[in-house]
Amino acid sequence: MPSNGTAGGQAVRAASSWLGSPYVWGGGGVHGPSGGGFDCSGLTQYAVARATDGRVVLPRTTYDQIHSGVRVPMQDVRPGDLVFPAGSFSARGPEHVQLAAGHGMVIEAPHSGASVRWTPMPSKAVVVRVL
Repeated sequence: MPSNGTAGGQAVRAASSWLGSPYVWGGGGVHGPSGGGFDCSGLTQYAVARATDGRVVLPRTTYDQIHSGVRVPMQDVRPGDLVFPAGSFSARGPEHVQLAAGHGMVIEAPHSGASVRWTPMPSKAVVVRVL
């Protein structure tokens, strides 16, 4: 986990504080978990808002979060960037978002029955910088 004082590092720390929390569809947001946990976009919305003291508030859904910043090449990913895995796109758009954590890892609320966790960065993804 990044130890620097960047907004991205702060977003990673904020998301990490909820490791082990359950996935809850529609759960979480700017103020933290709801219904006992987070879904993927609730976790990223929380982490970014927390890292910026509420100055940057992402839209609530993954479909809208992909349009919230500037796309950057995968090789330029840094902690706090939004990561939309290539295999998660449907006709509507991205179905999943993760938070880049550094050292080849992301933090995510992956799916029902799982909990907020660290996972390896996907090999192909759309990366959006919001911080």
